[in-house]
Amino acid sequence: MTQPPPILMGLYRYPTLMTSKSEPVILGVLPGRVWLTGQDGVFFDAPAQTITAKASKVGHVTLEVAGTKHIVAGVGSAKGAPYSQAQLDELAASRPAVQADPSAQTLMAGRALYVGSTSSSDGTYGGALSSAAGGEIGQQRDAGAALRELLGAVGVAV
Repeated sequence: MTQPPPILMGLYRYPTLMTSKSEPVILGVLPGRVWLTGQDGVFFDAPAQTITAKASKVGHVTLEVAGTKHIVAGVGSAKGAPYSQAQLDELAASRPAVQADPSAQTLMAGRALYVGSTSSSDGTYGGALSSAAGGEIGQQRDAGAALRELLGAVGVAV
């Protein structure tokens, strides 16, 4: 039996929950394995059973691995950095194999490429209106649902 291709999601990582700083990351999964990489390297690469996850109602997920917490979400902070071209290329390059794998198509993250975006909510009234008009809350919830389903499929209890 051949190994399925890894499914990758472009997310934003927050160092702490209540912060205006986020960074673009790629979460990758294979059955029994999860990893998180940023522009400066690997945050973790661990067996699924060693990861604990907690999901919020708004869509972010806190992953705890080896005593370190990583808060990931589909929408980054307004001051979040953009994805690097290398990250975008990695996400795009992963899609053909995932789309060709029937088992991956049963998952939301297998059917659609999730690439997070920064928020337009910058603490101003105009930013809040722009965020609401842009559907960022729905985007956050959709990415969170896909992330929870994906983690559950590879053995991480959420």
